Amino acid sequence: MDKQIPTESLVQYYERTGQPVPKGLLSVATGASHFCVKPTTGPTRKTPFNRRDYYKICLSSGTGRGKGTLIYNDQEINLHPPCLIFTHPSVPASIEISFTNVSRYGCIFNKQFIEGQLQPDVQYASPLFNPALFPVVALTEEEKDRLNNYFIEMQRLQESDYPFKWDMVRNILQLIIHEGVRLQQKQLIQPTVVHDRLVNAFYSLLNQQFPVDSPENSLKLLTPAHFADLLHVHVNHLNSMVKKHSGKSTRTIIQERIVTEAKALLRNTSWNIAEIGYALGFEYPSHFNKYFKQFASITPLEFRQQNAVLATHL
Repeated sequence: MDKQIPTESLVQYYERTGQPVPKGLLSVATGASHFCVKPTTGPTRKTPFNRRDYYKICLSSGTGRGKGTLIYNDQEINLHPPCLIFTHPSVPASIEISFTNVSRYGCIFNKQFIEGQLQPDVQYASPLFNPALFPVVALTEEEKDRLNNYFIEMQRLQESDYPFKWDMVRNILQLIIHEGVRLQQKQLIQPTVVHDRLVNAFYSLLNQQFPVDSPENSLKLLTPAHFADLLHVHVNHLNSMVKKHSGKSTRTIIQERIVTEAKALLRNTSWNIAEIGYALGFEYPSHFNKYFKQFASITPLEFRQQNAVLATHL
């Protein structure tokens, strides 16, 4: 029985979509930087529900009959173009679009392409890097047109012979990421940009634990005290700063992230309940059952059974 969560690589993406695999991705050497942008028109059949080892941004525009659906972890999100979609690599996702008159631009890139380009507080505020954030940004027609021009320019640069084209693409890509953050901020009462090194370090440590890819490797950082020890601060100080910037307690944020991961594992693996509980740091299945039900209002088994129909189509 396979105990690994399926994670689609860039090579597998190109093979699945019937495109030639770029030579750079077939090299024996690892760590190659990669970026690709392309337009798409018409409906999109349902994509596999899995994680990825790459980032993806999609701009969906247009009108017509039909619908668009994004399955993002345990959420089913109805897409209403125009919108901008950011998918975090660690979050299992699937998308299906049946609009009769819709055009899209999509870009994919790996960590090596964007690494070191964005400040930690910007990454925390973007759903592309922070899986706790809502992945879809609604757009006005004016905003859609502006973002569409960014994608067009990236495509032009990609196809050009300019020797420094990738530097320009990175600059435009950062602009799109910033636009996503800025537009989401307009809809929020409390900004998500955090200008505090301790809080950013806490979120960085938290996110580094995910995704959980095997029941053999259980979570180690489970309480605020665990994080405070690694960050070399008193737990009360950590709690105070996290509460100030997020409005939530450190413990609540940790619990919400663990439950989110539990739902992903229940939907996307064949691991039994005990294995999932152990992977998430629970020594006994009964402790995991009680913990999950406290936040989800149903047991892990009930959650898995409710999602069994969906799982057959993954």
